[in-house]
Amino acid sequence: MAGQVFEFSDLRPFIRHEIGEMQRFQEDKRKITIMFLRHQEGDRMLKALKDSLRTSDAVFRKSDAFFVVMAATDKEGAMHVARILEDYFEHSIADVNATWPEDGATEGELLASLSQYIRSKCDLDLLDIIR
Repeated sequence: MAGQVFEFSDLRPFIRHEIGEMQRFQEDKRKITIMFLRHQEGDRMLKALKDSLRTSDAVFRKSDAFFVVMAATDKEGAMHVARILEDYFEHSIADVNATWPEDGATEGELLASLSQYIRSKCDLDLLDIIR
């Protein structure tokens, strides 16, 4: 396994692309989940993500904040990844997930939902994270 790492500035266009790809398929299991993680050991987290994710998963890093885009993955699948990371670090990991299409039909709506969930669960403002 090896998650792919992309420039943080490519997050929005990448999500837009993934939604477009999923919309082309006529399957009931079309899902995209964005997982937000924050960890003070950023380089170690990046290595853990790269080692734990599928080659089809994408990682976007901004300092100690990570956004993981997982196609064909629901919230349960993202929670499974978070538990793998908790085992790796031997402590709980604060993770927040938003899934397309339930949490938003466009990349803007999906990111707005993710922002709201981050604010509720982590008491962080997404704009402060991405600046």
